[in-house]
Amino acid sequence: MTSNSVKYTIVFNYAYLCLGIVGLFYMSAWTLPVWLFFALGNGTVGHRYFSHNNFSVSRPMHWVLAAWATIAAYSPVSYWQVQHKHHHRHTDQPQDIHSPRQGLFMAVIGWPFSSQRIQSVFGDRACVITHARAMRDPAIKFFSTHMVLINLVVLATVAAISINAVLAMGTAFLFEQLRLGLINTMCHLPNIPGNYRNHDTDESSNNNIFLGILGLGFGWHNNHHADPSKLVLTEHWWELDIEGYVGKLLGKL
Repeated sequence: MTSNSVKYTIVFNYAYLCLGIVGLFYMSAWTLPVWLFFALGNGTVGHRYFSHNNFSVSRPMHWVLAAWATIAAYSPVSYWQVQHKHHHRHTDQPQDIHSPRQGLFMAVIGWPFSSQRIQSVFGDRACVITHARAMRDPAIKFFSTHMVLINLVVLATVAAISINAVLAMGTAFLFEQLRLGLINTMCHLPNIPGNYRNHDTDESSNNNIFLGILGLGFGWHNNHHADPSKLVLTEHWWELDIEGYVGKLLGKL
């Protein structure tokens, strides 16, 4: 990402967050389904499909998924790939930009809004190579390059149809930032209520029973770090993995 694209993305994220705070006072029936759309766009599509290649789809569906991950608005698709691979290489080390060891506020909500932390990822040569490879994909290149513009057009279009719907999008964005931030934090700290480990990994990842269920499966974090190639993270009957099950369905398209 260039310094300008980082700046524009952060400004957009701040504006979206402010929209979400306003939307908290106007909660509607739109909020939950929009949040589910965003959460699956990040967890199933951005994370499991684009970052880990846990399932494959047809070429037309690949473009649809790139659009979905973009509208989920967590970050450009290319940065999703780069940053998450960086996280797996440096989990809980000083280079890990959303480790709670580097500060709880930054781990929960601050790191996507920090240009210093975003740009620090690109100080890693492996990340530069990963980004260059990702941008060879026409779908990833198009949606990553135009992420902010695409989201502004979507928001303006939705606002013209329903103000309540666009406020729900802002609130869903806020909730999704918190979901991902809480997983990054609680699932990498010891002695958190609900935490447990199925695997003795060489970092401090934990599953969390509350975030596993309420977080649609992303909270089975120790299972994921033990084997990032797995699509469905279920290892015990209570470990329901909605993100993984949706990925299995998408893999048939």
